[in-house]
Amino acid sequence: MEPTTTGVDAGVDGFVLRRAAAGNLLPRPGAGHSPQRLLSTLLGEYWVDCEESLPLGALVDLLTEFGISETSARATVTRLAKRGMLEMERVGRLTRYRITAEGRLDVGEQGRAIRGFAARPRDWDGRWTVAAFSVPEEQRQVRHHLRNYLRWLGFASLFDGLWVAPRGSTATLEQMFRTVGVDQFAAFRTSDDPSGREPLTAWDLSGVEAAYRTFVAEHRPLLDTLDATTPARALVTRTRVFEAWRTFPTLDPDLPQAWLPDGWPREEARALFVALYNGLAGPATARFRQLVAAHDPAVAQRAGERLLPA
Repeated sequence: MEPTTTGVDAGVDGFVLRRAAAGNLLPRPGAGHSPQRLLSTLLGEYWVDCEESLPLGALVDLLTEFGISETSARATVTRLAKRGMLEMERVGRLTRYRITAEGRLDVGEQGRAIRGFAARPRDWDGRWTVAAFSVPEEQRQVRHHLRNYLRWLGFASLFDGLWVAPRGSTATLEQMFRTVGVDQFAAFRTSDDPSGREPLTAWDLSGVEAAYRTFVAEHRPLLDTLDATTPARALVTRTRVFEAWRTFPTLDPDLPQAWLPDGWPREEARALFVALYNGLAGPATARFRQLVAAHDPAVAQRAGERLLPA
């Protein structure tokens, strides 16, 4: 087995390994817009670099900005605290929450992976990373978790127990399998078809292409309204654009251009994502600060404005 090219705490590999150690089932990246994921996204985009706590009222107001009821918003904060992403503190009679060290790692790594996806062409050495495993029928939950982790690592299934990716660390795979208690596995890299079946068939490339074209069609009209977007609308719109983009890192295997059909729309979709993300950054950050300032003016200005290279 070859050495890993990323550390245990680097990128999605570290995120998956920590969640595997905790036995957590990771959310499917495209599975709905839950309040917990929404608040995680907001904190990851505007507050992950801040060690200060936020008033509970500010967290509630952030969620109600998206149409979530106050009752559901409070329950969401409580659930994130139980999950270990937030920790509560009391300051006098006020309840405040800060992002935990583990939560900071998780939302930070997820955010970097989402924002950085398709930012530049990636080299490929012509080899596939293959993961094969066998799990007894009575351990169906373990099998379900493994499939979930593999999708987050960029793998797709050729067969039930044979998964493939154009890139990937065999060391990460080995650690993941051992962490969840699976001993019957193999992880290797090969330039040959790993099963006599074309690896590309593991992905629905026509579906991926359609998803990119839908993203462009639905979001391109927003470019014409950037100058007239209010701060409140900018925060909601920018978050929705980010949530739409986050599906692609696990949907698209990021294959070299030579393997893809002519006119592949990834680059066009990426350019649109960056234009909207950056174009809405100023007013969206201003709105985040306004909502926090209603509860703590002194800490509100700590919210960060994040931009992407064009």
